[in-house]
Amino acid sequence: MKNLEFENEISEVLSIYPCFSRKVDDNGVSYLKGILDIPNDVGIIVGNFSVEIHSTEKFPYRFPKLFEVGNEIPCKADWHKYSDNSCCFTVEPDEILKCKNGISIIQFIDKIAIPYFANQIYRKLTGRYLNEYSHGSEGLKEFYCDLFKSKDQNIWVRSLDGAFGNYKIDRNSKCYCNSGLKHKKCHLIVEELIRSIGKEIICKNLKEIIS
Repeated sequence: MKNLEFENEISEVLSIYPCFSRKVDDNGVSYLKGILDIPNDVGIIVGNFSVEIHSTEKFPYRFPKLFEVGNEIPCKADWHKYSDNSCCFTVEPDEILKCKNGISIIQFIDKIAIPYFANQIYRKLTGRYLNEYSHGSEGLKEFYCDLFKSKDQNIWVRSLDGAFGNYKIDRNSKCYCNSGLKHKKCHLIVEELIRSIGKEIICKNLKEIIS
């Protein structure tokens, strides 16, 4: 099924990334194919990858789908690449937050795809990723520890109750996490992010990672 927003952005992408071209699949749906150059911190190209970028049903409120088709990266879970050559960037709730205001194809390339491939180059050189959530349930756990600013699951419960339940605290009161900060400067922000992810997704995720 065509995603008109994705289709309408392709021309702008081609003007900025001339190594890409528009392709059309058997269903008449456009996608992008080309070579993506990966610069280092000072703009020197340190690698490149043959890729395809396809629309997804929920774009721009979810990432488009990116395939690394040059076989530079192994199709293995611990390399964050699936057997169909599609790339895994992060855990689902983090993707939802990154796309909560919508993401353009160009923003996706600049902020998601290029850092992903830069991290792959770093791993090839060093044997490890610089910054990356683990794959599967372990990555979810790492994300939620970051989101809740704590490994203490009592804090998680307080935050969830503040976001979806009856637990309310004055904005100017000290936060329940004992950080010493006012609630509005601390876990009130977390509660707003929790609501952006949505109760259904969070409940599904926590069921997977909490024993």
